[in-house]
Amino acid sequence: MTQSTAVHQVTGAAGRTGRTAKVIVVIQQKGGAGKSTIAVNTAACAGRSAVLSNADESVGSPVVAAGIDVQGTLEKWCATVREAELPFDYVVTKSKLGILPGIVEDPERRRIIVDTPGFLDVDPDAEWGADPLGESRTADALREVLEVADLALVPITPSKITWDECEFTIERVLKPRGIPFLVVINMHDPGKDRDEKQLNKVKKWIDERDYPRVAAPIRRYTIHENAYENGTLVTEYKMSGTALNAREDFMRVALTMEQML
Repeated sequence: MTQSTAVHQVTGAAGRTGRTAKVIVVIQQKGGAGKSTIAVNTAACAGRSAVLSNADESVGSPVVAAGIDVQGTLEKWCATVREAELPFDYVVTKSKLGILPGIVEDPERRRIIVDTPGFLDVDPDAEWGADPLGESRTADALREVLEVADLALVPITPSKITWDECEFTIERVLKPRGIPFLVVINMHDPGKDRDEKQLNKVKKWIDERDYPRVAAPIRRYTIHENAYENGTLVTEYKMSGTALNAREDFMRVALTMEQML
């Protein structure tokens, strides 16, 4: 499966309550938290687990990975994956409006997982309670996604550098819109943090704020860091202990995501 023309041809109008597809947006104010890796590999796990009611691939996969970043990070990654190994369809809007709402209305789609830009375009002068998203093409594209979002995955790292931005994303962007969210601890290095001291710190920080989270972190492995360059997905890693652990991490995210929907 690849960037299906069926993705672009869907038209019509349907309300959020009447549609089949569920939209999951991966969002964090700060870059470097692993949004694209989470979006691509969660889509891969969801796509691999999906049961197609129609074996005719011309109707497209029930899972779509979408990217709104003008840099097209998701597109570049997916384009390097062998077509036979891609268990989802994908589309990149590069912040063009009107594309994702059409995909959402497609009755053949079940899950649409959206990767967002590395950094949120925010208005630093926005007052508390006001929409903090800035005035730009990218900000408008994000607003369009948030209008149809059923769930948000918010990555956070054990390093404190992402904590404030995680809180900003939840308190200023998601909660005012009434979007349910799930915090995902990403990039935990089990080699450097063997006693899990830093991991426990970030878990405590999340739990003190009553934020729902995936129980265990996505561990940091070299195999993940090379995946973009090598055009591989977590579902296609060559079998080894590390690969099984890596797959387990993302399957856990996908399963928890399903429980939230």
